[in-house]
Amino acid sequence: MAGNTKIKTVETLEELLMQDLAWRKKEMFSLKILVEKDEVNKPILLRAGIALLCAHFEGFIKRASNCYIGYVAEQKKPYSELKKNFAALKMKKEFKSCSLSEKHSVHKRLLMTYDALATRTFKEKYDENNPFISTHSNPSSKELKEILETIGVDSDIFETKATYIDSSLLEKRHHVVHGDRSELDKSDFFTTFKIIIELIEAYKDLIVDAADKKEYLKGEENGEQLSSTDSAPIC
Repeated sequence: MAGNTKIKTVETLEELLMQDLAWRKKEMFSLKILVEKDEVNKPILLRAGIALLCAHFEGFIKRASNCYIGYVAEQKKPYSELKKNFAALKMKKEFKSCSLSEKHSVHKRLLMTYDALATRTFKEKYDENNPFISTHSNPSSKELKEILETIGVDSDIFETKATYIDSSLLEKRHHVVHGDRSELDKSDFFTTFKIIIELIEAYKDLIVDAADKKEYLKGEENGEQLSSTDSAPIC
């Protein structure tokens, strides 16, 4: 997916995610075959393999999350009908300016911008070179949970694997990418391979399901409304 891709339907969203998964899985399975067969270069393959598996894990989570935001933007819904995470996305720059300044004028502008969203539509364009969401090169369970908060999807998809992600997956990845010498065996690679395949496939289903069920809309049960009478965010 390149440039400003328009993702107007759930079908288009699913197709894009399937395409992205396909090439990632092809590389991962090809690497798995090499690890299984090549005993001579096994130490190098294992180190390179762990790094590549983590890169595909991080890359797909980021791509799928950004595609979901792009899909929601193409629905052209008013902020008043959307969960507040989309208003937070829109106001990211204002929040940053506010946090760095003690000027009353800056704080006032933040409040005015927030109030103005009540009558506006969320229609941000997705640009692959300027994504809405980043993993900050650190797909820890905490960062992954924050991504779910950012896109407004409620799920415990990463919680069951949180310990593995933080204490095993990322630890091994950090040793490799920082050039530290570390001993890995095939079981490390195969366990990582299995868990990452399961997680990225599950995340694809989660994103498509959220779009299909319109989880980006505010639930009637919480009665949320974005209007000038709301309590505006405070830095």
